[in-house]
Amino acid sequence: MNPPLLRRQRQIRLSTAALVLLGLTAFAFLPRLAVPTPTLPGGCVFHRVTGLPCALCGGTRAARALLQGDVSRAWKLNPLALPAVAALLALGVVCAWEGLRGRPLLDWPRQGERLRIWAPFLVLGLLLWWFPHLWRALRGTNSELLDLKNPIARTLHEGLRKAEK
Repeated sequence: MNPPLLRRQRQIRLSTAALVLLGLTAFAFLPRLAVPTPTLPGGCVFHRVTGLPCALCGGTRAARALLQGDVSRAWKLNPLALPAVAALLALGVVCAWEGLRGRPLLDWPRQGERLRIWAPFLVLGLLLWWFPHLWRALRGTNSELLDLKNPIARTLHEGLRKAEK
């Protein structure tokens, strides 16, 4: 059996749970907020330069749609939002459970080590996912992720349309 959590550890778990769960709730129901991106204030650098969606493009809108109950729109925008939101919810629930119970449910250092081992495979999977995501956008089935004002995206989109005819 795992040893009891220290008071500070319980506070961290409960704070994390509150931040995650309240953050997801606010993200879902508050008016559209400016969501900071890890790249530049203007958004995804790849999308700005090429007009094409990266593997994560549409993820923010998909997560919002999923949290509002619109699973089909979330799936259309970016299916990767489903496991991402599920993982965040699971994190919030596990942290709340540990904080309230006073004992760890997970061996966090071991989970971190597993993540480090699996990270290259997750990145490879993300890159492999990107091709069908890009293909759907270029074919027009998910064209809201394209910036057709950009000459690269417009040329590829039109070229694919002509090739399909």
